[in-house]
Amino acid sequence: MYRLSAILCAAFLLLTATRSFAGACESGTPTGVDPPVVSHLRAYPWTFNAPTRMALSLDSRLFVTDPERQRVVTRDTAGRITDNRLLEGKPISIAVDSQGLIYVGDGDLGRVRVYSRNWEFLYDLGIGAGEFQLPGAIAVEPGGGRIYVVDSKMHNVSVFSPDGRPDFSFGGAGDGNGLFSFPAGIFIDATNNELYVVDQLNFQVQIFDLNGTYLRCIGGTNASPGSFFGRSRPLNQPQGVWVDSAGRVLVSDAADGQVKVFDRNGNALARIGEFGALPGGLRIPMDLVVDANNRLFVASANNARLEVFGLDDYQDPETVAPGVLAVDPGVLDLDALVERIAVAVELPGYRLDAIAPGTLQVNGLAPISTAAGDVDRDLVPDLTGQFDAAALAQTLPPNGSGRLEARALLNNGLRLEAQAVVEVRSSVFDDDGDGVEDAFDICPDTPSGTPTDANGCSVAQACPCEKSTTVAWRNRGRHLVCMLRAAFRIGDHNQLPRAQLKTLIPRAALRQCGRWKKRHRGHR
Repeated sequence: MYRLSAILCAAFLLLTATRSFAGACESGTPTGVDPPVVSHLRAYPWTFNAPTRMALSLDSRLFVTDPERQRVVTRDTAGRITDNRLLEGKPISIAVDSQGLIYVGDGDLGRVRVYSRNWEFLYDLGIGAGEFQLPGAIAVEPGGGRIYVVDSKMHNVSVFSPDGRPDFSFGGAGDGNGLFSFPAGIFIDATNNELYVVDQLNFQVQIFDLNGTYLRCIGGTNASPGSFFGRSRPLNQPQGVWVDSAGRVLVSDAADGQVKVFDRNGNALARIGEFGALPGGLRIPMDLVVDANNRLFVASANNARLEVFGLDDYQDPETVAPGVLAVDPGVLDLDALVERIAVAVELPGYRLDAIAPGTLQVNGLAPISTAAGDVDRDLVPDLTGQFDAAALAQTLPPNGSGRLEARALLNNGLRLEAQAVVEVRSSVFDDDGDGVEDAFDICPDTPSGTPTDANGCSVAQACPCEKSTTVAWRNRGRHLVCMLRAAFRIGDHNQLPRAQLKTLIPRAALRQCGRWKKRHRGHR
């Protein structure tokens, strides 16, 4: 199955027989680094069309671009999906700097946009739209330094100052030794202050200093000119590159469906994965990253998923398997409430029997019954729970948007988490959500989650520290009596245990209120 995110390689398959290639790179003295010990951990198919480029933040959040869906998916170290950001254009490349700023290369409009860690747009590099023909990869110098952008169609690397102004560029079309033929991935090796650039159609990785001076290369071709799938090449169609903490250079080879491992001097060490669709298989691996836990993530574009491998003595902090919820009905009318609410849970990448029986809950409630099927007819099986509508409605606000949160345990020890938003409608309005209708609410602006009495008032609202701007409490005892009576009313209304009543009284009020007897002579 062909996927459009292979844009960085598939458009260049038509090479002429007269095309000349850069010669093979010469390997240096072996550095002594050992080949990695590799363990396949899992696959992430989470609703990707074709994952393309990846980036890691300092807190090990994983950012993945999915250009055809116009999405950037973010996952934390526990495996939880923390964002599924829809962006304008086609987000192809991505980087995150040490300050948490996010850089996204737009393949449609030829620009790199810079966002805050909360996805607030800040500025564009250079002139914005039209600055690049195809921003295929991005790297940021550690410490908030310069930004390096691979322009794949211009065959160069453009360098920008930290404020987004153009600084210099290097490269150009050619056959290696500082020139490129459709460059792809990029990585800054902070240990050696070196820049690795994947030179895709010269079948090599070129290494530069951070000022763009050519140093050496890895790979190259020994095949005859015009032989694109020349199996004698160390790299057949390199795409992504990463240097791990052990000093090994990992390169994703899109044509061979493997990650190839070298030392820094270009000596081959190992190969990870193989072409295929089964778990652990790689079809057009576009990019790769290694996180602080020594886990290798590979974006397998034509398998529409990420593959995860452990390297050497890796750690695996993953505890969450993210799911997808579908709710029927999606709008809850509390004035004509149905008897049952159907909540369908999809768990991409897992069989439904991976969910431990009897562990599924939504908003803390167990289903009345469950059944397997395909409610939304997307060919992905789901587990549908039937929930008591009245009980579930009690966990939602009386009007507006409400959140359903599903949890379950998996047989492999992970925890399923999934969320959905439903719309709640009712002719009964309770703007502050304290359970008292607005028409009868004496205190209509109660802070969210604060217990109230039958009139909708909390202790602080029933017994304000100053009764008014001119009248104060005669003494602290009078104010304390008011608060105690209010706490008892709230406890009776909410059926709270007596031991909990003292928690309703603000400590600040106990210390400060009722001390103005000499200044004000008001009466209770």
